[in-house]
Amino acid sequence: MKVKKRFVCKECGYVSASWIGKCPECLSWNSFIEELIEEHGKKETFHKDNSIKNIQEINTENDKCIITKNEEINNFFGDGITSGSVTLITGEPGIGKSTLLFFIANSLSGNEKVYYFSGEESLTQIKKRAERVGLYKNIFISNQVEVESIIKTCSTEIPDIIFIDSIQTIYSENVDSNSGSISQIKYSTEKLINFAKKKSIPVIIIGHITKSGELAGPKVIEHMVDVVIYFDAEFTHQFRILRSVKNRFGGTDDILLFEMKENGLILINNPSGYFLDKDCNENITGRCRSVTMEGQSPLVVEVEALVVPSVYSNPRRFSEGVDIAKISRIAAILDKHLNQNLNNYDIYVNILGGIKTKDVGLDLAIASAIYSSKNKLPVSKDKIILGELSLTGKIRGLYKLENRIKEAKKFNASLIICPKTAGTGKDTNIRETDDIIDAVKLL
Repeated sequence: MKVKKRFVCKECGYVSASWIGKCPECLSWNSFIEELIEEHGKKETFHKDNSIKNIQEINTENDKCIITKNEEINNFFGDGITSGSVTLITGEPGIGKSTLLFFIANSLSGNEKVYYFSGEESLTQIKKRAERVGLYKNIFISNQVEVESIIKTCSTEIPDIIFIDSIQTIYSENVDSNSGSISQIKYSTEKLINFAKKKSIPVIIIGHITKSGELAGPKVIEHMVDVVIYFDAEFTHQFRILRSVKNRFGGTDDILLFEMKENGLILINNPSGYFLDKDCNENITGRCRSVTMEGQSPLVVEVEALVVPSVYSNPRRFSEGVDIAKISRIAAILDKHLNQNLNNYDIYVNILGGIKTKDVGLDLAIASAIYSSKNKLPVSKDKIILGELSLTGKIRGLYKLENRIKEAKKFNASLIICPKTAGTGKDTNIRETDDIIDAVKLL
């Protein structure tokens, strides 16, 4: 057995042969920790068929999925939870990751046997949470944290699904480092993946994130598992967003919206419109409605903008929910094509409800909100604005534009402004435009 030494960045997992002060990957200072690596020879892997076959000869009948009682959960994972899949769920401390595991358990049909291994809480704590959120009777819990013991237990009476809470508490005596280290996380994850593939048992792993918002060892874990899910929230709001960023069996960028109640998580089946200010009956300057796509789901959201004279030599740009570079780009487009002279104004942009999005379909709505606030011209709340802005001031077509328009009509929009690529024909409630100047005139 050979023992080697290396240095690993605790923020991003970058590996160096010697200690360095600044990580070249994530630019963190003094983040490298020393780890000892023991080489045990040939690495254990699950059985693979090394022969080459015609694709039509491959049998896929044994690749089954666990179908839950909730259609939204099935679609999110990709037609159910695939046998042998390994899913990583990450989120900030206290956000409700353990509660989410019980929500998934309670979504099962009731015949599946669930093994829950927790190094975070005692058995009594887990039992109390289960009674509060709804007790799934066919669940077995344990405080085992040694990965070899976990695999041995699951090999004796094979469960239908395994929960690991969390991967940072799992360790192996074969690795000479503390639990939670990069070496332990990598080794334990590899062992769990090999077991899951060999026995065709789905494994769901909880992973903590660091103070900077990064998963501990992301380069080590994320590329190894089949599904990566972020459990996100703004703590000023009671809802939680489950977002898929990697899925080998389904789509990415899909979301599920939950509301945190005293008795656990409640799935919101129709999240569109949940982010609107329903208490406001007035038309307000600096606020526009639009439709964003989160995965396959269209969501009607409200964009707010506040434009005020700057007291500094350099105007400031602030944003919540959208990239700040987008705000600077849209401000430059308004300067160029609408002569707004925003160089002397501070601009604040926010998406109501705390939702975060990179959807370019909100460009025109952001520009309209900024224009509305700057010129003190209110935009009617029953108008919905769709479109991506190019630097030339033209409005480009959008991904799934028909779905967005269909969702906008559900909210009784009196006017929908959208790109000319919509092909809406004689619909009187829809105005197509390909220029930001014409869009502003329509508002």
